[in-house]
Amino acid sequence: MHRVFLAALLMATFATPASAQRTSPHDGIYEGTRLQDCQATGRSGQTRVTGQLRGNRFEIAGLPGDPPLEATVGPNGAVTLPSFGLFGAGTGQIFEGANNARRFTGSHPGRGRCQILYEMRRTSTRFRN
Repeated sequence: MHRVFLAALLMATFATPASAQRTSPHDGIYEGTRLQDCQATGRSGQTRVTGQLRGNRFEIAGLPGDPPLEATVGPNGAVTLPSFGLFGAGTGQIFEGANNARRFTGSHPGRGRCQILYEMRRTSTRFRN
């Protein structure tokens, strides 16, 4: 009986495409906003942004015309954001909520009193191809 169950479990695991298998409890598609704020000049702008987290790699859509940002995620949900353009390397955190919910907040420091802020929620645990 146990062998039949184990065989069925293994077949179900291998029947799932590798691209659909989760490797971390934070994996999934994240959607939210990116706010660019510069208090020195008074300029501010907010855009919708999406990202995909798989394992320890968090790919966030870049600014228009730029490649995606490749952030890394630690086992405790700490996120390290790379520098880009005039903005330095940033940090963030993935928070766990009720019912397996996930939320990411992060920021990049800029020159003067400028910064980029992220506020994203996991909207799906399925990956896009």
